[in-house]
Amino acid sequence: MIFISKVVLVTGANKGIGLEIAKQLASYEGYHVLIGSRDAERGEQAAEALKKEGLSVEALTIDVTDDRSIEAAAQTVKSKFGRLDVLVNNAGVALDSFTGGPSGRMTFEQTFSVNVFGAASTTEAFVPLLQKSAAARVVFVSSGLGSLAFLADPEGRSVSIPAPAYRCSKAAMNMLALTYAQRFRAQGWKVNIHNPGLVATDINNHMGTRTAEEGAKGAVRLATLGEDGETGTFSENESPLPW
Repeated sequence: MIFISKVVLVTGANKGIGLEIAKQLASYEGYHVLIGSRDAERGEQAAEALKKEGLSVEALTIDVTDDRSIEAAAQTVKSKFGRLDVLVNNAGVALDSFTGGPSGRMTFEQTFSVNVFGAASTTEAFVPLLQKSAAARVVFVSSGLGSLAFLADPEGRSVSIPAPAYRCSKAAMNMLALTYAQRFRAQGWKVNIHNPGLVATDINNHMGTRTAEEGAKGAVRLATLGEDGETGTFSENESPLPW
């Protein structure tokens, strides 16, 4: 019988950064990781691949744009484990043209539906189970493109990348994360925001300069913080980023 000390859910975990976050967390002794995926078959395939590496994982179908799917996933976790110790809000989309051109209403609506509303609905649905944990940890996988300070500086980082819908969604996600950090600070929750950097994944047509392994490390660190760890931060690895 496998001893489970931490129950972890990573959304959007069937590929890319999410899969790597799940893999690295599952390598911790006693960590059981739920591979959150909107596509059940792809989630199962990802979970089976990690199981072959001897990792304690299982697939969990969850579409963060569908409240019924989120509630069903929460009920599954409740019935199987009775709690959730770590939530990593990784599911995300980038629908803008990153080389220029306008982003219309549909692009904004679809982007916010996943990156903001999805993260908000998922987090809120799992609050009761996170409250059952002795040491709740919540990580929001955001982006440096959501930094107001970077874009306000004419010489700032990544100012040449327009992507207004994506930028706005990640700035909103950062604020969302801070509301949870403040709401549960007194209860000892550690709620933080991670920027994986420009990672080569499907979301940017593999144009990134970092590997998924590199991009996942900071999220894993925040997901495994000790009692004296930080909360309400925005960072890339261990380096703080400007809001």
